[in-house]
Amino acid sequence: MVWLFRLGIYLVGGLTAWQVLQGTEPVGGILSHKALALDSANGMVFGVCSGLSNYTGIDVTMIRFLWVAAVFYRGAGVALYILAFLIMPVLER
Repeated sequence: MVWLFRLGIYLVGGLTAWQVLQGTEPVGGILSHKALALDSANGMVFGVCSGLSNYTGIDVTMIRFLWVAAVFYRGAGVALYILAFLIMPVLER
């Protein structure tokens, strides 16, 4: 069961990284046509989960749940959260 969870995380992370590195606009499906950016106005800590929710269209509660699960799984979520905060630009309104 854990391998299925890890596979899902790797696939979603790989898809997001691929689209960010390619610099292309996401087309349909689960991703919307918005830019990946921090959303500190709606965020709880730095706005990483809220910005990722705006970008993917997935409910922010589900993203936060998955991020907390990643924190408890070998602490990878903490490093990824800090890395995402440093890389993602601030959402301009």
